[in-house]
Amino acid sequence: MKSYLTWHGISDWSWLAMCGGAVAIAAVLVIVLYRYERHLISRSLGWTLLLLRLATIGLIFLAFLEPVRITEIDKERTGRILVAVDVSESMDTIDSHATPAEKLRWARALGMIGNDQINDRLDGWQTALDAGEEPEWVSATEEPNAARREQLTQVRRENLDTVFTQLGELSRREIARRLLTAGQSPVLGKLGELGLLEVSLFAGSHASIDPQQTSERLDQPLVEVQAGVTDLGQPVAPDTDGQQDIPVAGIVVLSDGRHNASVSENRLIAQLSGVAAPIYPVLIGSEERPRDLAFGSLDYPRQPVSQDDHPLVTAQLRTTGFEGRDLTITLTPQDGAPGEVQTETVRVTGPTTEVQFRLDAPTLGRHRYTVSTEVQPGETRDDNNSRNFTVTVVDDEADVLLVEGEARWEFRYLDNALRRDEQVEVQEILFRQPYMGVLPDPFFPRKLDLPADPQRLQDSPFAPFDVVILGDVGPRQMPAGGWELLDRFVREEGGTLVIQGGPRHMPLGYSREPILEALLPVTELKTINLTGRNEEAPPLERGFRLTLTPDGRDEPFLKFSDDIQEDTRIRSELPGHTWGLVGEARGEATVLASYLPPGTEQTLESERENAVIVRQQVGFGQVLWIGIDSTWRWRHRRGDEYHHRFWGQLVRWGARFKALSKNEFVAFGPVEPAIEAGQVGTFRAAWSRNFLDRFPNLRARGVVSRLDDQQHIPIQTFDMLPGGSGPLDYEGQVLGLPPGEYRVELQVDSADLGAEKVIAELQIQEPATSELSDISANRALLETMAEFTDGRMLLPHEVARLPEEFRSVTESTTLRSEQSLWNSWPFLLLFFAMLTTEWVLRKLNGLP
Repeated sequence: MKSYLTWHGISDWSWLAMCGGAVAIAAVLVIVLYRYERHLISRSLGWTLLLLRLATIGLIFLAFLEPVRITEIDKERTGRILVAVDVSESMDTIDSHATPAEKLRWARALGMIGNDQINDRLDGWQTALDAGEEPEWVSATEEPNAARREQLTQVRRENLDTVFTQLGELSRREIARRLLTAGQSPVLGKLGELGLLEVSLFAGSHASIDPQQTSERLDQPLVEVQAGVTDLGQPVAPDTDGQQDIPVAGIVVLSDGRHNASVSENRLIAQLSGVAAPIYPVLIGSEERPRDLAFGSLDYPRQPVSQDDHPLVTAQLRTTGFEGRDLTITLTPQDGAPGEVQTETVRVTGPTTEVQFRLDAPTLGRHRYTVSTEVQPGETRDDNNSRNFTVTVVDDEADVLLVEGEARWEFRYLDNALRRDEQVEVQEILFRQPYMGVLPDPFFPRKLDLPADPQRLQDSPFAPFDVVILGDVGPRQMPAGGWELLDRFVREEGGTLVIQGGPRHMPLGYSREPILEALLPVTELKTINLTGRNEEAPPLERGFRLTLTPDGRDEPFLKFSDDIQEDTRIRSELPGHTWGLVGEARGEATVLASYLPPGTEQTLESERENAVIVRQQVGFGQVLWIGIDSTWRWRHRRGDEYHHRFWGQLVRWGARFKALSKNEFVAFGPVEPAIEAGQVGTFRAAWSRNFLDRFPNLRARGVVSRLDDQQHIPIQTFDMLPGGSGPLDYEGQVLGLPPGEYRVELQVDSADLGAEKVIAELQIQEPATSELSDISANRALLETMAEFTDGRMLLPHEVARLPEEFRSVTESTTLRSEQSLWNSWPFLLLFFAMLTTEWVLRKLNGLP
């Protein structure tokens, strides 16, 4: 730190001259005054007054010069160096198929061969092998005798083969470990001397580790990194964790570049635009495609299927190096799974071969199967010739009651779609329909059979159903007792009620129906009715479209594709709607879709004021309001594809909600009952309003144990926190569990959930991954990552140069501060103190 004065007033010489002249005149006048006063006062007092007056003039002159004190502090800031090591399954590969040029480069990088005396010779060998030529093992200059030259050549070949044999026992992960931690001066240690070192292991996710324990952790990688997937976006994730005030100097990634996560390579590169640091990928593994059989993509039912289904399983086998040969692929039921062993023989004609099997799974439960092919001579790996998968068979039939006033278009298409769905059992009630009396009864039932005793819920016409869809029903068509039973179906039985608006009756045709008003999640309804040119436009240009809210985008039953971009495209191409009812969402309701008039910005307020699809929890059930009656328009040129998908997903969503584990206080269960290993399992608890009012600071958690564990020993616990689809919902997440069946118990602190435990089940299936389908190193992707971030891709023998890339990690900055003295409080106080002293001395001695 250093401090010094500077004078801003001397920069203008004309100003300085004028101020100097004024001060000189003032000093002369003060001296004249002194000569006058010395006849009236003592000599000592005269000199004191003279010095005070001259000092005051000098102080004023200093103020004119504008003195400023400048303080400079030199500060050094050390950057972060992130090192990420790929520990996915492909990094366990031993590259025995690598070319001699690659093997020599790796051996030299690992210090298995080479020293100062022979490095020049090895450089020559490397150049020849890179060119695909036989090296000159011994030059004529080195050994003129031909016989001895041949003998020495043989020795050197054998020595190199021995090194290659030793190298053939090292996996890619072991090579990465030695590159970082081996030797007298490890690269990792040198990087730690240059900056703040952070090390992580990654695959499908990443986990930070102590840099000092890198060698040990690479021998025993963490379970939670999900080794079955490689996500090259994970190494940059630590960039966003903590220590935001310390810049990232660079990111070193040791990987084979075999990215196979759900995020495509193009999207991965696009994500790197937010990384403000260069990436230095180190290519580990051979770029040569090995002679290997490996199962790539495996397409099988991820969600539970019903007993009547015969799902198709499609397996893609990578067959590089086996062209022209016949291969036998076998599908084998495991652990007593239903079905017979199936075999298919295919002729290999290219790098990939596809085979299909049809499953027959009539029994309920979780069934495990294996698709495999025999290990062939010369294969690089023998652990990727089979893939396991699990199919869950459930009684997943959704029971739906469709109640409608008359056979409008929406009813006809919806009824047909649900009737064709083998996993939906639909029953209709159509109050108004043509009836000529030829048959004893009309085609559809046209009245509700209400029990004589309304308290007997088991006799309610709604009791057998999971979902009730209430269409354009008029006030005279629904009896009063029906509304009461429908209310109890939702509140007490946990059913799902879908209320779909209609132009004739529902709900604007009702003036006084308190139960309907209490169930509706919207108020202040207003009609949208587009006519004229809009009605005459082609179907794809006609009407208005719905805008999904953030909650709507997360709701599974509203998705037309699992890919966000594809879902957005499909939604934008669906025909619009010319009629609808838009309302204001109630306080506890969740808006899933809204209609935003042209020019309206999408905000929380505009979404809630223009709600079209709204969900609200009512007691232990839920009500879904749909303010349009023309989803049948989505069939335009697409048939059932989107119309049936929407309603099929909706009724299954409602059926799963009713199937949640419940008691009088809470409904609890997983959002998705079956997920793949590596995915996040979300659990939701829907509390009763009275229970939350009694325990406003409720603390809840989910306790996970294996389903077959009779002692229910906890293996994971997760907190349930407020959130989810409504204000009465709590959510929690479970992650990192291996495939299997699990029991999840809901527990609370400082509250009583009753004598019966609230328990749900979760199934975790084998992940669908192509991790081992192609084990060649992907140099192109790593080079693109480096180029896109202004980094540099390195080969193993170049890792020793990594510290050179981080020589400028430490940044030197100078913090400079300025303090104006001429207009500071101490300066002003000194000025007035001198004037006051001079005035007091004059008055005490009788001077004017």
